[in-house]
Amino acid sequence: MEFRLIALTALFVLVAGCAAGDRSMMATRPYPHSHSFYDLLVSWETTGNRGSVTIDGTLKNQSYYYLSDPEITATLLDANGKIIGEGTFLFFPHQFSLDEIAPFTIRIPLKEGEVPKRIRFTYRYRLAEEGMAGSLRFNSFEATP
Repeated sequence: MEFRLIALTALFVLVAGCAAGDRSMMATRPYPHSHSFYDLLVSWETTGNRGSVTIDGTLKNQSYYYLSDPEITATLLDANGKIIGEGTFLFFPHQFSLDEIAPFTIRIPLKEGEVPKRIRFTYRYRLAEEGMAGSLRFNSFEATP
C-alpha cells in the first residue's frame, strides 16, 4: 500500500511538471514580418501551396498587464480589397504575462486562382485584472503576405 502511494505521488509530480512549462523561455526563430503596437508584438511568415495559405508566427505581450483569452484572426484580401479567406487562432493556456511569447499557426484554404495581396490581422483579448466584466481590447492592421 505504501509503495502504491509513493508511486502515485511520483507520477503526479512528474505529470504536473510537464504541464507547467514556461512559454516565455521558448526558443523562437526570427520571422521576416512583424508589427508592434503598445500592447503586442506580432511576428509572422506566410507560406502558400496549392489551395491554401499558412501563417506561422508568434504573439508577444509587451504590456504590464496579464492578457486573458487572446485570439488572432488573419483575413486574406485580393487586389481589390475583397475578402478571399479567413482563419482564427485561439491561444491556450489563455493568460499571458509580460514578455511572454506564444506561437500560432493559421491555415486558410483558398479557391483555385485566388491570390492574396494583403493580410488584415485582428487581435483581441481582455485584461485578466478586469475579469469577464472588463471591456474587450482589440487592434487591427494590414500587411503584405
